[in-house]
Amino acid sequence: MTTSIGPVPSAQVRRYFESLAPQVNYWGRDLSALRKQARDHALAFRGPLEPVTSVDTVNAGGVSSRLYRPRGNEQDVLVWIHGGGWMLGDLDCCEGIARALANRAGCAVLTIDYRLAPEHPFPAAFDDTWTAITWARLHFSQVAVGGDSAGGNLAAAAALRARDTQFDLALQLLVYPVLDSTMDTTIKRRFVESYSNFAGTGDYGRTTWERIRYLWDAYVPDDLMRRSPVVSPLHAEALRGVSPAIVITAEHDILRGESVEYARRLQMDQVPVEIHDYVGQIHGFIEKLGVMTDAIDAIEKAGSALRRAFANRESDRASFAINTQSIGSHQSSDADYDHQSSRETAWQGPPSSEIQS
Repeated sequence: MTTSIGPVPSAQVRRYFESLAPQVNYWGRDLSALRKQARDHALAFRGPLEPVTSVDTVNAGGVSSRLYRPRGNEQDVLVWIHGGGWMLGDLDCCEGIARALANRAGCAVLTIDYRLAPEHPFPAAFDDTWTAITWARLHFSQVAVGGDSAGGNLAAAAALRARDTQFDLALQLLVYPVLDSTMDTTIKRRFVESYSNFAGTGDYGRTTWERIRYLWDAYVPDDLMRRSPVVSPLHAEALRGVSPAIVITAEHDILRGESVEYARRLQMDQVPVEIHDYVGQIHGFIEKLGVMTDAIDAIEKAGSALRRAFANRESDRASFAINTQSIGSHQSSDADYDHQSSRETAWQGPPSSEIQS
């Protein structure tokens, strides 16, 4: 008789679960208490804050934000959108990530305090995101966008809007993003069943599924609206022309399947993409820099990708300017074609064999 082996968490995930004290379940009961609980948890595990040259409070087109500069003279910026199911989180919760990304990428990082559901349902969070990106475009040479979980959802939606409005983003950094509002999928049903007692946490799968459904109900109450690509980027008809992407996933995440599918679709539509899947990891790990070595590694990979993206874009612009001067304005369309080709060849997407569902 063969005994099936359930999902196996990494050693760092097991230690993390073992360190958790019992908590009151405020979901659906007390939103203020839930927000405080989530904030306290994020601050407890973010680790020591890395030093940067400056941290300024800025008004990004009306959106309260913080601007981190590792050296002080950065011309490029990452607009970082925190996670929390569009309902939880604030600028303090993502400060550890922001400082670390600024130092690894060598760029400024703008974190935004977007309006939260349910007080401010869709499209408030997306509108604030796009407003901040528009502000960043006016104040920096190059702009990238990124976020984790719900923040990854907003980043992916913003990348689609940028393509449609011909705004050239350097990169979209998607960390275990929410990409599909559909709850009745084979992968999600299987997660509920397979993760019934994950790492000794009773009914982990069912609880995860129910909380995601609760968050969707708060963020986008209209079921029909949830099918829009600006809400569920995986529902976009085509992804061709969006900015290059780096996608970071966790093995034991109910959202992993949609992230993998999105990466496949990007690859099929000839969008350069990197995907990094962390074996044994759980949703939310990147914010736990104080206890998860995988979080540190993911920040390193993201920072490296941002450096390359900004450098490639700068090289492309210089090459484009030289070609335009030497060829003449009557051949600008050919020069633009060369510009796009050099951008894409600078990025190498993973072979299909590396993207496993």
